[in-house]
Amino acid sequence: MGTDKDWEKWGATDPYFGVLSSEQFRADKINKSVKDQFFDSGKRHVKRVIETIREHFDPKFSPISALDFGCGVGRLVIPLAGLANEVVGVDVSPSMLSEAAKNCELANVRNVTFIQLKDLSNVTGQFDLVHSYIVFQHISWIRGRILIQTLSERVQPGGYIAIHVFTSCNAPKLIRALVRLRYIFPPFNWLRNIAKGRPAFEPAMQLHTYDLSTIKSDLVARNFKIPLCIDEPTGSEFTSTLLFALRMPPNDSFKPMPLHGVT
Repeated sequence: MGTDKDWEKWGATDPYFGVLSSEQFRADKINKSVKDQFFDSGKRHVKRVIETIREHFDPKFSPISALDFGCGVGRLVIPLAGLANEVVGVDVSPSMLSEAAKNCELANVRNVTFIQLKDLSNVTGQFDLVHSYIVFQHISWIRGRILIQTLSERVQPGGYIAIHVFTSCNAPKLIRALVRLRYIFPPFNWLRNIAKGRPAFEPAMQLHTYDLSTIKSDLVARNFKIPLCIDEPTGSEFTSTLLFALRMPPNDSFKPMPLHGVT
């Protein structure tokens, strides 16, 4: 069950649930009120990201350009576009990107470009802010690590990366093994869907954990300051982190604010 094909199916059939997996965002329940809640959550998240950078790094930070990786239907792209002159949204699903473009049109947002993910070779230039939230847990570690390395190269000196990853799972080994079986043996996932009253062929949302120390080392090797890591609630047996890092200019002239004891 290739994740790229899975996410295109989510984009075509249930895009809002694919972004935020709460039953209220199912395709048959989406209305204006629910959509407003959906996009309001994006505004709150972007506000928190900017406030975190201002508190711990640069009190005057305001992005001129931003990239949102795994942009889905534009939940975070739209509020970013209200802050930056130029925003790029990247996603693997053409259907997600189509819905995101419609949402930008409805919001009268004109400064966003959407790009379908290949290997990020089709994303050019550098950005003040490269961001990704609740995306990488759906990408396997081997592929995801390379993508994070590549995204870090899209951060211009003096700019920031803000990346969210799952870092561990506390579920019993047997449960984790059964979950992995759903990923590699589709009929097992179909049976589970039927048992839960879901569409039989609904794709599994793969969940993967990342080695945080390796991500930190990869960023430091690319001239980023040691990242600031903030624990994020998941509401499940997983733990997760929202990681922020500043890419230093070659002459190291930019002096960030102290991290106030946050590790």
